[in-house]
Amino acid sequence: MVKRQPYLVNKTFRSYLFAKVLASMALSLGVVVDGIIVGNLLGPDALSAVNLTAPVMQLFNALYLLFNVGGAVLVAMAIGKQKFGEVNRIFSLSMFLSVAAGLIVIVLGLLFLDETVRLLCMNGDLQPLVKAYVRVVLRSAPVYILLPGLCVYVRTDGNPKLASFALIAANVVNLGLDLLFIAVFKWGIFSAALATAIGFVVGILIVATHFLKKGRMIHFCRPAPGQKTGLLLVTGLPLALASVLMTVRLLSVNHIILNSLGAVGISVLAVCLNLLMIAALFISGTVQTMQPVAGVLLGAEDFRGVRLAIRAALKTLAFCLLPLLLLLLLFPGFFAALFGLTETTLVAQAVTAIRLFAFCMPLFGLNYLIMAIFQVSGRSQSAILVSCTQALMVIPVMLLFAFLDAEPMIWLSFAIGETLVLGIIWGLSGTVRRKNPHLSPITLINSPQDDGSVLDFSVQGDVRQMEEYINAMHRFLLEKALDTRCTNAIEICGEELTVNIMKYGSAHYIDIRLRLLNNKALLSITDDGIPFDPVKYDTSGIGLLLVRKLCSDIKYSRTLSQNVVLVEFHFDQ
Repeated sequence: MVKRQPYLVNKTFRSYLFAKVLASMALSLGVVVDGIIVGNLLGPDALSAVNLTAPVMQLFNALYLLFNVGGAVLVAMAIGKQKFGEVNRIFSLSMFLSVAAGLIVIVLGLLFLDETVRLLCMNGDLQPLVKAYVRVVLRSAPVYILLPGLCVYVRTDGNPKLASFALIAANVVNLGLDLLFIAVFKWGIFSAALATAIGFVVGILIVATHFLKKGRMIHFCRPAPGQKTGLLLVTGLPLALASVLMTVRLLSVNHIILNSLGAVGISVLAVCLNLLMIAALFISGTVQTMQPVAGVLLGAEDFRGVRLAIRAALKTLAFCLLPLLLLLLLFPGFFAALFGLTETTLVAQAVTAIRLFAFCMPLFGLNYLIMAIFQVSGRSQSAILVSCTQALMVIPVMLLFAFLDAEPMIWLSFAIGETLVLGIIWGLSGTVRRKNPHLSPITLINSPQDDGSVLDFSVQGDVRQMEEYINAMHRFLLEKALDTRCTNAIEICGEELTVNIMKYGSAHYIDIRLRLLNNKALLSITDDGIPFDPVKYDTSGIGLLLVRKLCSDIKYSRTLSQNVVLVEFHFDQ
């Protein structure tokens, strides 16, 4: 019996994952690289200063998530629904909001620089270093928001290689200038932030070339007013709120550690948080790969495909985070030395802290993925609940252990907090499923339609597979007892389009999905071949002329580097 294979969903996921990981690097790796270089060349105090400015980077990340990742989810769903005018209006709106937010941050940063420094750091010895670094960071706000934002849409527009190259170039420039400015020119800590900003500008110039090319699907137009702004903000709010509250979490944790363990504790915390940033590269990359893929599939009401995308995300997180956990448990001293902690007292505390802290990473990744699934599936309230508890749960746990003067347990607070969040998700899922038992556990995704109205299967991109295809389609339509005219129209159109794809599209696999509704049928054909529009190919061919005559409407799009043909049949015609 023919059935749906995960090949196309997994291939799309893998092809976009690397670019998404690099997008996470754009906001995270700059700080990690700065931390490594600053810690080794300027000492532990400078490393602590860089870490203390992390809340500002979380703010930039929140704005990027709010305007661009939220917009990308809407764009993906619009693509799945074949509404391409809406795609461009949402994209233009998100870019406008990104620039406006960056400019506002610059103005506020100039006006309230001293207040910002005092909020970030209460230690008088570290405040001058924090001020020197954060001054440059605040003045570079627009580039921190724009580069990853532009890359989101360029990847969605089928050009992940350019987005990857722009992000690689940005980080290479940052690394090179860090070494030049600090080791050679001796400019000090502020130059680390300057190097990152210059790298981001280079990345923006590279990725912007995409919009000068012909044939792109996404382009600038008049931004969508009114309701579109609210919808974009609501869609992006859960992930953005998580990032904002992460700022609150960082500020709170910094103060608790500073008061309980002193400057030594802050240096150790800096290492732990930098290691979490490394894990976050893979977590954010995986989640932000799942979102557009699942968004397109949700827009097409392909719930089986959505589940395949979620399964691919879970496997990716396990593959990335479990080996990282093992490495941190086995070689904590190596990672402490990597960030410049070589003094015996510091290393001894760091080894214990890193081992206990490491347990939070897989749990953090799982909870973050679930929150993003809630966001994509329209469960905004559930997503907001998870984002709030995940960001803030560690604070009361850490305060309790600090009050009890249980130093080692302070570092385990992160893992305990994530475990409590997972318990809240489990309880929420159980409550919702008691009223809607057809939803999947934990993720609460709709089950694939099992009422017999959907035929969903895959075939290899070889004309020798056509017999399997024809038989599957014929059996399904025969069972539905459609009139002969409708049955023939669907079979002929499906066969003709699929043969063209197999012959000329160089596809490895083809997904076929036929949905029968009240008064129409929707036939979707997706393949992983080269860009190929079977509707336009060989327009003089009798077969394609017959397809146009038999169907009510036919559309083609190049979505997430795959060809999608959507054919509509009206039964009342």
